[in-house]
Amino acid sequence: MSMRIGFPRLARVHLLIVWRQRSLWVAAVPLALFALLLGAISPAGPHDHGAGDLAFMAKTMAMFMPIAYMAAFTDFHTRHDRLGIGQLEDSTPTSAPVLAAARTLGAFLILIAPSILLLACAGVTQTLHGSWRAVPQALAAGLTITGPAVLTAMSLSSLLGVILPMIVARIAGVLAWFALVFSSPMLPVPTVNGTILNVIGDAVGAGWFGLKPVYPAVGGVLAVTGTPANAAVSLIAQLAAAILLMALGGWCSARPRTAR
Repeated sequence: MSMRIGFPRLARVHLLIVWRQRSLWVAAVPLALFALLLGAISPAGPHDHGAGDLAFMAKTMAMFMPIAYMAAFTDFHTRHDRLGIGQLEDSTPTSAPVLAAARTLGAFLILIAPSILLLACAGVTQTLHGSWRAVPQALAAGLTITGPAVLTAMSLSSLLGVILPMIVARIAGVLAWFALVFSSPMLPVPTVNGTILNVIGDAVGAGWFGLKPVYPAVGGVLAVTGTPANAAVSLIAQLAAAILLMALGGWCSARPRTAR
């Protein structure tokens, strides 16, 4: 199997594995609908019937959707062996990084789908009221605001799953997400909120969609400035952090097998 052919097939396999997790959808679908409703009616939203509203909906999904995923992905780095496809994957001439990328992409495409679909529906509604750019704006908001949050949740949860007992990892994952999202620079505890590392896209929303940040900006080089360049740096930093967490989780899960 060549890398060119193998990668799409492997990604599809892991996409189907996630798709068939019924318990995941029992939690994810209600949270997605709640986040969309909250984004539409919250007094904190811009209510501009444009890109700002769509970005705010993407933010509410970035807050709440990962809660469903934190508990579901603690076994991300081990489920391929548990399901009996680990040896099959290892027998292909595909490198370990490509295998990891296929697993991640397949899962991510399924996890981001509910948010993208609901945001697209919101975009269609705006289009019917005369905003012809609404659907592309909705898709852009979903991919740049909700997308990194979902990837971060996947990466953090999967890392916790290989360094902690599974039950503890699931509880710790949910608590960690609440700490990341709902902590504030105004409290005397470390937090990424108010910086470009914020996981709900404050910098991206401000720089690319004209949306006021949820958290007050902190000073220093990591401050949210509301410029397009600052948004780009924030997006790159979030993706880099998520990839680093995913790679660290993969390395930790591989160590026991290597030792044996």
